[in-house]
Amino acid sequence: MLSNDRRSEIATFLRIRRARLQPEHIGLPRGTRRRTPGLRREEVAELAGISTEWYAWLEQMRDVHPSMDTLQHIAHALRLEPAEQQHLLTLGGYGPESGSNGSAREAAVSPQHQRLMDQLEFCPAWITGARSDILAWNRAATVIHGDLGAMRGIERNGIYQLFLNPRIRQMLVNWESHARDCVAKLRLTHANYIDDSWFNELIGILLAQSPEFAGWWGEHNVQLPQDGVKGYQHPEAGRLVFDYAILQVAGGNGASLQLVTYVPTSDSDTRQKMETLLGYPDFLSLAGARG
Repeated sequence: MLSNDRRSEIATFLRIRRARLQPEHIGLPRGTRRRTPGLRREEVAELAGISTEWYAWLEQMRDVHPSMDTLQHIAHALRLEPAEQQHLLTLGGYGPESGSNGSAREAAVSPQHQRLMDQLEFCPAWITGARSDILAWNRAATVIHGDLGAMRGIERNGIYQLFLNPRIRQMLVNWESHARDCVAKLRLTHANYIDDSWFNELIGILLAQSPEFAGWWGEHNVQLPQDGVKGYQHPEAGRLVFDYAILQVAGGNGASLQLVTYVPTSDSDTRQKMETLLGYPDFLSLAGARG
């Protein structure tokens, strides 16, 4: 059975995506009397091979239970991208297993994973849980995040850091672009945890304290995780540029974790700058003072 919150997410997502798709995109005439932005409900229903009334019930948050096949037909009718299709199926209860049983919030990092990160001496690396809490890290990670060991509770969360830590906002080059992508990725993950108060704690804090997050969260955009390049303007070292990768690993209790690795790009002097930064005996206290 779908919760009220989950039905609300489905309804809002469908309305936004229906308004986005113009009739000429699918070969329908626009006509002169069309008042609805995008497609009409009956047009989506016809394309999906379901009744208009039944589709309307979905957008009206009625207590209906769509099958996976039906949601896939609706996704095809709305021309959803792969990430959007995955999101709709997850909202309908056909996605990865929810973390509501507590395993996600109690994720454990194995000693082997910690040793692996420690071997990446000049490459910042950290492991995050389901809602992007930073569970473990290496010394090089403090170049980016500051003194993680001094942070407590939700402060040691990657998304909290991105939006509410002035250090990250000032250092990260093209902050807005990366922050928008982060919100879209979080929205995709959140579909598994809509009814989980632990996960929603993070969403509530960000909505209350970050106007940018609140605005982008309301757009209901979703995006799959991807590798890429990030640049930082470090207060001591200047420009640092990293190739980053996100790897899925299993936690000590079987929970799914993410290993984030930053490797200095080969066409920059980032590696040399990292060696210099980490060579200072008092580096951790220096990072903590700016965290």
